Amino acid sequence: MSAGQQLQQPVFEVDGWAGNTVDADGVEWWVTSEQGWASTPPLRVTLADRPERNGAFDAPSYRGPRVITLEGTAVAPDRATKEAAKDRLAAVLADGSTLLPLLVTEPHGIRRALVRLTAETKIADRKAGAFEFSLTMTAPDPLRYSHGLNTAACPLPSSSGGLFFPLAFPLDFGSGSSGGRLLLENRGTVPTWPVWRISGPCVEPVIANTASGEELAFGLTLQDGEFLIVDTDARSVLLQGTASRRSALLPGSDWFSLRPGATPVLFRARDYDPVARLSAEWRDAWL
Repeated sequence: MSAGQQLQQPVFEVDGWAGNTVDADGVEWWVTSEQGWASTPPLRVTLADRPERNGAFDAPSYRGPRVITLEGTAVAPDRATKEAAKDRLAAVLADGSTLLPLLVTEPHGIRRALVRLTAETKIADRKAGAFEFSLTMTAPDPLRYSHGLNTAACPLPSSSGGLFFPLAFPLDFGSGSSGGRLLLENRGTVPTWPVWRISGPCVEPVIANTASGEELAFGLTLQDGEFLIVDTDARSVLLQGTASRRSALLPGSDWFSLRPGATPVLFRARDYDPVARLSAEWRDAWL
């Protein structure tokens, strides 16, 4: 039941089902009501009343999970096809143990969120070839992300050469010995959290945001063939992607995000090695 002929936008695709399309069996899936995707996620406010005084003590607010409900009408060419379509819809997101991507195709691009089913799927017959449906899913991470994954990489800076700001994107390091700098662009409207990969050999690596002064510094040595995965959203530091090395994070380090626009990043280490690399993966982000 993958996406076929498009009926209108936005198109919603999740776990083999696609709303606002005609599927391979000729069933038209019309989404007539959407809640929770275009609007912002709810706010979680923890203000405490000031005793015997007006107002409350101020406190930060946070976003709750994004709950998305799609309602619509399915129109099948015959009764048998309709019954089969009902069975297929009932199986969408049936595995509650895992998050799956919801892809939404809009006029200005494709965005995504990781979701799971959080309410019963409602199906109601209306006539011989049609039925109404309601599908509710929740994204624990309330942000909407670009479908495309952005990537960038650079070597350590050598003792000579280098790049100078302002930099043009994409960066071109050529075949010389300079390096150590990246310019990472978040085309969204809210900060996004990158995943870093540091590949050895590398001694006491540092990833620095040169615009804000924030940096992640590690008191360890990576041998040739070893790598460190640093997930800034999960706040994890994993050697070879499995063994925790969060204790190697040096005091004063900051888990910095990529704010909207371009973020200049510097990669450095105690010693220069031409094989060492810093790689970044990130998605543009919106509320």
